[in-house]
Amino acid sequence: MKTQQLLNQDLNWITQVKELNSSQALEQLFTKYLPLVEKYGQIYHIPLFDRADWYQEARLVCYQTCLIFNGNHGSKFGSFFKLRLQNRAANLLREQLALKRQTNIKSVSMEHLSEVDPELKSLLCLRSDLNNNSEFISFDYGSYLQTLSELELLALKVCLGLHPQAVNNYSKSSLMRAAQRARLKLRQLC
Repeated sequence: MKTQQLLNQDLNWITQVKELNSSQALEQLFTKYLPLVEKYGQIYHIPLFDRADWYQEARLVCYQTCLIFNGNHGSKFGSFFKLRLQNRAANLLREQLALKRQTNIKSVSMEHLSEVDPELKSLLCLRSDLNNNSEFISFDYGSYLQTLSELELLALKVCLGLHPQAVNNYSKSSLMRAAQRARLKLRQLC
């Protein structure tokens, strides 16, 4: 087909999507621009998105682009869709990275925690290195966690503020005893 015929075919599909809400026309348009969708899926590689997720987002962008596209001013659907798809990919990537940064925003330094709760300093076995005045953790955290019972692990999470809603399921004294056992096991490792 010639270029003008391809453009007319695009306009026909876009009109069907706008006026008739045609899924078939949308799918034909999407299939035509699938190489573009693949390209931006590879360029932006959005974490936690598989191919199906990316296709769904791209179809949504294609549909929205059809609804707002106006070919009367000489613009081409392909260029407009490309721009909108690129912007959507960038926004999705930005959102994912912002979610990753949330843990950095909510984090608290170990020095601050040890000042607030001196018992926490002994819990984590922080030791001072007199040569360079730095602190380091001197145990294998994974093996420590494997030694804990389910209740001891829950008590440790509650002490660290990671699982405060679990307090309702157990008495305060049983959680305190479990936390004490967790501390003792940790001290044995250090």
